[in-house]
Amino acid sequence: MAGKLYGLGVGPGDPELITLKALRVLQQVPVVAVPVSRHGEDSLALTVAKSHLRPEQEIITLQMPMSRDQECLEKAWEAAAGRLLEKLGKGLDVAFLTLGDASLYSSYSYLMEKVGELESGVEIETVPGVTSFAAAAARLNQPLAKGDEPLAVVPLLEDPEVLGELLPHFSNMVLMKVARRYDEIVRVLKENGRAENAVLISRCGLDGEIVSRDLDEGIGKKHDYLTAIIVKGAESK
Repeated sequence: MAGKLYGLGVGPGDPELITLKALRVLQQVPVVAVPVSRHGEDSLALTVAKSHLRPEQEIITLQMPMSRDQECLEKAWEAAAGRLLEKLGKGLDVAFLTLGDASLYSSYSYLMEKVGELESGVEIETVPGVTSFAAAAARLNQPLAKGDEPLAVVPLLEDPEVLGELLPHFSNMVLMKVARRYDEIVRVLKENGRAENAVLISRCGLDGEIVSRDLDEGIGKKHDYLTAIIVKGAESK
């Protein structure tokens, strides 16, 4: 009998924010797979989960490059899926760990699809996790949205000007992966009168956490990949 593949969202970084279900699965599987962007790199997802693991569990690293080259990504996903299928084919259950939630901007989504393409009938279960922006809002003691207010979650913007088109429609926004375009994003927020009620939070719950309500402080600086901005409406305080 083939093993079962689990996709485990281990939360934003605080080991205490792993769900009870994810913890149960994590501790029962014989194989734990973790993503790294390059060979020899430490896995942040593994760092979060390490204190919960048993010594006898096998840990395998899968290279999932931070690339926009689709051909490069396809090759990486196929190679990673092949390694998972080797373990699953031996009847071993495997948990693939991912930060935050497994279904939100996670390499797991592509890997899950590739496993299914290569071997139909593989049993797969996705276990949700606490998102980084939910943890950030809790850290700030600030609601993401109230009542019937809309909430937009917007990832990396190659063209930050698009943000100016979205802002009038959403009183609450989470801007993720802002590091590469930070200065331009702040400029657009200021032009639209939304910078004053926006908060930067980086590495929430991890070493090196940064919280700033003055976005100008971050202009011209290099930001961690795990940096987001929560934007509230002009009426919010």
